[in-house]
Amino acid sequence: MSDPRSVIVCPACDLLIERKLLPLRRHAHCPRCHQHLYGRYAFRPSQLMALTITGFLLLPSAFFEPLLYVRLAGVNTDANMMKGILMLARENELLVAALVFWCGALAPMGLLLGIFALASGLAKRWHILPLALKSVAVFRHWAMLEVYIASLLVSLFKLVDIADVRFGGGFLSLSCLMLLNLALLILFDPAPYWEQVPMEEPDHDQRP
Repeated sequence: MSDPRSVIVCPACDLLIERKLLPLRRHAHCPRCHQHLYGRYAFRPSQLMALTITGFLLLPSAFFEPLLYVRLAGVNTDANMMKGILMLARENELLVAALVFWCGALAPMGLLLGIFALASGLAKRWHILPLALKSVAVFRHWAMLEVYIASLLVSLFKLVDIADVRFGGGFLSLSCLMLLNLALLILFDPAPYWEQVPMEEPDHDQRP
């Protein structure tokens, strides 16, 4: 019987596909729906660690520094991500606030933590390798900084005619964090880490 870890499921059409070793810088696509499945890159764990550490350094500025400075009717104000989430919560938009907090803050931070734990070997040392891999698989689908930035730009275009609006330092940090997360999503290949997860041998002594 073949190794079950050599079979993957297409996330778009659920087709079972045998996973094969690719040459460097090549990509595998689903033969049915052409969904991108995985690729093989020349990125080393140390390079992934460098990217995640850079992301950690960007987090405080991206979340707490002003994204926009707004002057309207002689009143100056600024906005950052956490202020926006708290404002939504105060307006009783708890579901929207929780969704923004999850997709804009927790999921990107969890993605960085998960990839750092895998690339540094901490996940294997702490015996949480499967948990870290499953967490990264979840966070990669929920980290949506690009959606947050797109909505921020839409708000900016609506305000520019009635107010004086300037970008803050937090916007630059958030944009860099978004690009860094996208790079990690493209470059991180979980397959080598899944191969380190020990397979459970069936107990042949047990009878049905």
